[in-house]
Amino acid sequence: PPPPPQPPQPPSPSSGGKEGSTKAQRKVAQAGQQERGRGEAPRHGVSSPPVPAAAAPNVAPPPLPPMRTSKLHDEIFAFAQASITRGEAAHAEVQGILASLRALVSSRWPQATVELYGSRATGLSLASSDVDVTLLGVPCGAGREAVGGALKELHALMEGQPWVASQKLVLSARIPVLKVATPSSIPIDITISDSAQHTGLLARDLVLGYLSEAPQLTPLVLVLKSFLRELGLNDPYTGGMSSYSLVVLLWLFVCESAHRGYNTTDLGYQLLGFFSMFLYRFDSQVTHVDDPLSPMITAPGEPRENIMHSCYQIGRVCRTFHRALQLLSPETPEWDDPATPLLPRLFSEASSANRATQTEATATTPPPAAARTPPSSGGSSAPASAPPPDSAAASAIASVVEELTAEVEAQSTAEAAAAPPVPPAAKGETPSAEDAKPLAPSPPPPPSPRRPWARPDRWQPC
Repeated sequence: PPPPPQPPQPPSPSSGGKEGSTKAQRKVAQAGQQERGRGEAPRHGVSSPPVPAAAAPNVAPPPLPPMRTSKLHDEIFAFAQASITRGEAAHAEVQGILASLRALVSSRWPQATVELYGSRATGLSLASSDVDVTLLGVPCGAGREAVGGALKELHALMEGQPWVASQKLVLSARIPVLKVATPSSIPIDITISDSAQHTGLLARDLVLGYLSEAPQLTPLVLVLKSFLRELGLNDPYTGGMSSYSLVVLLWLFVCESAHRGYNTTDLGYQLLGFFSMFLYRFDSQVTHVDDPLSPMITAPGEPRENIMHSCYQIGRVCRTFHRALQLLSPETPEWDDPATPLLPRLFSEASSANRATQTEATATTPPPAAARTPPSSGGSSAPASAPPPDSAAASAIASVVEELTAEVEAQSTAEAAAAPPVPPAAKGETPSAEDAKPLAPSPPPPPSPRRPWARPDRWQPC
């Protein structure tokens, strides 16, 4: 019988299948190298040699160019640095005064402590800022009379101290205070923390937390405090904005800017944004801003404290911020001109506006009764001769009077032109019933459009 068929034999090295086998092995090896280059394990049991580290391509990204800040940013930063440097000159004297006060208080109340709060404790003080001090642990009991009695004792103890030039007790305030002035004119306000109404220490800790979260608040607060001081709008007792309300409003603005993805590192654009936000909110009659400390000192359901309750000159603050926004606008040619600084221009404008406001107040205030000279016994009623006024002040007053007179005349002319003409009755005729009807009152002007998100009396975030 014929032999069984044999299976096909693999080609020998000398046969013609050598070229096909070599091509297949080469493809498998290339596939393994590609998988290894992608970080995958090689398949088909074929391993490829590792790529030397020196042969790996350099894929490091190019360095980013430094971010360019605005000219106003650099000016604000330099102003803050100079303000802090000026404040350090009085730091040693303030620390010496606090040490003397602690020794004096401990001699009368050994268990009492002296705590510093306010702008001197948070690093937001100007050279003219006062020193706010409160006493803890004074065994005087609760109540205004008890606190007033303890402050009277402290007033007597401080008599004759070399660092005390003058003292004044203000017991009628919401929180009784002892006001002290040093020979170098450093004002000191001393209070006694006896109730939850005294939130000085809580406000200090809150502001320090704000500054740790947003360090850019420090230069912005220093610039705005100096700007409001030039205008006489930094004192809440005269209708201005307190430092605490300014810090809270700036913190709310920075939080909203970061939440919306805006740049919060350029101080120049942050200042312009704050001016815009302030006008956008308070021009729409928003007069209530909740105190962040209210949940700590009020019961649930009670209305929160308003940090803007004493700022009754809010209209003047808005006009001032509007003028500042016009002066510092990036559309002005001075924005990128290195030869024209922006902050000095802003402060010079503020000084001019403050002098004009004082001149208007002087022009509209009548002289006191004591300044009027009564007629002499001889029957002559000629007033006594007064010294001639300053020419600059007289010209300023005259210009203000002329502007007011022209404004009143223009308003009267416009009202007369807008009134409908009344046809006169013919001579000897009785006016008809139609003519005798009284003129209908003019309809009231339409209400100003109110933004849908803002309530008329309370701050609402964007």
